Amino acid sequence: MARKTKEQISYNMSRVRNRDSSLENALCAEFDRRGLTTYTRNDKSVFGKPDFVFAARKVAVFCDSEFWHGYDWEHAKSEIKSNHDFWIPKIEKNIVRDKEVTDKLQSDGWTVLRFWGKRIENDIAECADEVENLLRIYPQMPFRTIDLCAGIGGIRRGFERIGGFTNVLSAEIDKYACMTYEHLFGENPHNDLMSEAFKQVVDNTVYDILFAGFPCQTFSSVGLGEGFENEEKGKIFFHIAEIIKRTRPSAFFLENVDHLVTRDNGKTFRKIIETLEIELKYKVIGVSATGTGTLTYNPKDFVRNSRNFGVPQNRPRTYIIGFDRERFRMERLLALPSELPKGRERSLYNNLNDVLEHDVEPRYYMASGYLETLIKHRERQEGKGYGFGYRIVNEEGIDSPVANTLLATGGSGRERNLIYDPRDDIAGIEIRGKKTPLNDKGIRVMTPTEWGKLQGFINYAFLDEEGVEGFSFPDGVPDVQKYKQFGNSVTIPAIEEMARFMRSCLETLCEPDKTAEVIMP
Repeated sequence: MARKTKEQISYNMSRVRNRDSSLENALCAEFDRRGLTTYTRNDKSVFGKPDFVFAARKVAVFCDSEFWHGYDWEHAKSEIKSNHDFWIPKIEKNIVRDKEVTDKLQSDGWTVLRFWGKRIENDIAECADEVENLLRIYPQMPFRTIDLCAGIGGIRRGFERIGGFTNVLSAEIDKYACMTYEHLFGENPHNDLMSEAFKQVVDNTVYDILFAGFPCQTFSSVGLGEGFENEEKGKIFFHIAEIIKRTRPSAFFLENVDHLVTRDNGKTFRKIIETLEIELKYKVIGVSATGTGTLTYNPKDFVRNSRNFGVPQNRPRTYIIGFDRERFRMERLLALPSELPKGRERSLYNNLNDVLEHDVEPRYYMASGYLETLIKHRERQEGKGYGFGYRIVNEEGIDSPVANTLLATGGSGRERNLIYDPRDDIAGIEIRGKKTPLNDKGIRVMTPTEWGKLQGFINYAFLDEEGVEGFSFPDGVPDVQKYKQFGNSVTIPAIEEMARFMRSCLETLCEPDKTAEVIMP
């Protein structure tokens, strides 16, 4: 037989590659059929450029043709009848290279699977089973959490209270919030989630669930309305999304203001949902897909109000809960509830009157001049047909008073929640820092302690078994920061219900596969 020319060899090589590609495509189709769609193909960023890479789980898959990669090499090389000097060194070089790649990846913490072409061709299901078994590894209780945009730890505390969750890493950049967080939990959360250094820490942290009450100012109706256009705050969501993509937690819990779902005619929220569902491939509670892949949801289904979760505060918030479609089987994901919890059976207080303190310090009463300014401002706004201005939330005639949303924006958060609390010994008192004497109408702002009760921090979330209060601020935190921290935080009783919901979902998702019963004759 005539020796093949270099042209003929080149042609044969190209034919082998095409065959290999068809096998890769077949395996790709099998992955897709099973819902394992988070891979990248021929990823050059991974050493050896594996055919399939599940990056967050560090699983690399190679599809090796028998000829090129030396299957049963001692026997196979004796079967080469021509061009020995070309083929044998080339294939042996491939064999050595394959081992180097596998060893390097394994030393870097990767799981490496190599499938021979014939095996893919003859038993593709078994090959896909091996990959799927590596990906469908369920988390175990206690579920490990990371607490991003942590504030003073309201989300973390809500999950900890119901049991089954333990926090392993936190991130917060506000100086005073970090002080309070460390005071409460014994951990300094001072980390910037937008930094590459912190993202690498997360990369190397074993955890199951990501929390993030990401900054709400740019999405709030009282903020600038910049949304994603605000580089520092609006785009924090995309840093969170990057962390989710890099580390692929089993689930996530995100919280924001209610206006997130309506901002820019719903475009901001749609972008968030599409990022989570389509790009990151998570199953978001409340979202379904049509046969054509179009996402359908009702934005209102993501908004829940604190007043329905045991506290007398009108505080609507957006909650987004998602579970990993790479880790959990689609049939189980589809069996999860389609709606978030709507309320809580047991209330902490009957109404706002149960929250209010008695005989508060005189400094919480408003100066007469400032109160008069607020009264005139409200009159002007009402004359224009607006509803802006101060509010006395427990004024006479309200049978079951409820506070307005506690805000972190300074004075306005308190002026929308003024309290009627008349005392004979208050009017006319001069207080240092106030330009005029205290008012004679009995009007005061709520105290930080009252705000803490309305958020579930005080008189609830940190009580020990004997009912002793465990919440406090560290020394040196001024009142203005106390208001800000409570206003920026979450309502812990509402978070508890979301935590129970997530724990129930995870129990369903992680339930061992049931084997069919064998009926004995």
